[in-house]
Amino acid sequence: MAALGVLAGIAVAYARMPLHLPGHKVMSWMPVLLAGRLLTGARAGAATGTLLTILTTLALGGRLAGGVLLLPMVILAGVLLDCAAVFIERRKVPPWRALFFLALAGAAGNLACFVKRLAGPDGAIFSNAGAHALIAAAGSYALFGFLAGLSGAAVGLAGLALRAPNPARQGE
Repeated sequence: MAALGVLAGIAVAYARMPLHLPGHKVMSWMPVLLAGRLLTGARAGAATGTLLTILTTLALGGRLAGGVLLLPMVILAGVLLDCAAVFIERRKVPPWRALFFLALAGAAGNLACFVKRLAGPDGAIFSNAGAHALIAAAGSYALFGFLAGLSGAAVGLAGLALRAPNPARQGE
């Protein structure tokens, strides 16, 4: 998971997605870390990967998490992904429900990242854009988080399904 975190940090620092929409950077790191967490089963894998993503991004001069002061909000996103993954693993949740649950965890995780946007020195609290701009930004963070969680869960769950033994072929 550490290696995936470093690779995701390199992607965040150097890959450019000129979407100019709030919360879109999550598409660079969350799917990779969630898929890795599901495939490896590492208990704190997403949180560890998130920490290394942030540290790598900052070391390379990129911008993620609003700097060192607001790192815990992004690590919280990794912790939420780990908690959701543990929940679906322990409860043996069917794949379609697990996909939706992990996508919601991605949305919640990216909304935690949105809170850092509020609290930062250049954040919305210090802006005069109005409540509608704040709601639009929160919706954008939630949408990108949902899509990142959905894509990471789809890759991870597909990998688990391919790795699982096929009971029909046990007798061959």
